[in-house]
Amino acid sequence: MFVAERDPRSPAPFACVPGMPQPSPPASPGMSLLDDLKTQAEVLRKRQQSGTALHDHYFREIHERLKMIYQHLHELVNSLNTIKPEVIRYYYIEPSSMLEDMRQGDYAISARRKSIDYVDYFEEVLLRTRCVGTTKLKFEKDSDALVTRMREFLWGNSLKFDLREYRSERGYIQSGAFTVEPEVPVAITIAGMPEKGHIVIVTKNLEKLGEVAYTFEIEEVDIPLIEELAKLLIGKPNQFRNMGKHQQPVRAAPKARPAPIEPEPEPLAVDEPVEDEDTAKKGLFGSLKSLLKRKPD
Repeated sequence: MFVAERDPRSPAPFACVPGMPQPSPPASPGMSLLDDLKTQAEVLRKRQQSGTALHDHYFREIHERLKMIYQHLHELVNSLNTIKPEVIRYYYIEPSSMLEDMRQGDYAISARRKSIDYVDYFEEVLLRTRCVGTTKLKFEKDSDALVTRMREFLWGNSLKFDLREYRSERGYIQSGAFTVEPEVPVAITIAGMPEKGHIVIVTKNLEKLGEVAYTFEIEEVDIPLIEELAKLLIGKPNQFRNMGKHQQPVRAAPKARPAPIEPEPEPLAVDEPVEDEDTAKKGLFGSLKSLLKRKPD
């Protein structure tokens, strides 16, 4: 019988010896990867559940704070529209151009709510007013770039204006004459950020043109804070900008370069009622209510 000889260069065949443990087949790489993905998915799911629970907690806390703010500011708006205190503002368009003797009034308040399971939750409170004067502001800009920059600045601050452009024979803008209407819309927006647990108060065109944002922890937004915000609104001395831990770094940060020197605005004229001892203890809202009671029909 013919027996084939084994090539000495080939490896020896595996011998199956009875009783000897046999090597297990290699683990399927798909099973290991699947287990790893399942673990990652479970961790992510728990993290999302934890984040959702925290988000829902902040959402409810913000709702309660905004509800309180709306109630107090609603009373403030009604009182201001009845008493009509004289609040005069001055708005600098640029160092040499200013809207003068702008009287603040026409207060209004609104709120944006979100309905969940037939329950309305506060998401944002908006207080609006406007400053109106009697004299239009007129000035000129002598280049295309300056005209464009001023136009965008006025648009960005919601100011009404007319612009007369002077062009060259080729159609390029050489200069522009602006006429700005003596009316400045003012807004205070108070909104929650449940993903961070913050409440943000944004003022627009309050005391000066532009927006300023203030960030507060939810527990920092209380009656004393709203009192100071109300004082800021009607031009009374206040500590609003110094309140809240998130304003601390802003106050402590060094200035990168000196700020340009601008003319100081005229002092604000505000009719302040004479307060007795009991009224003074009640704060701004209490003094306005007392004044309304004493005001003759």
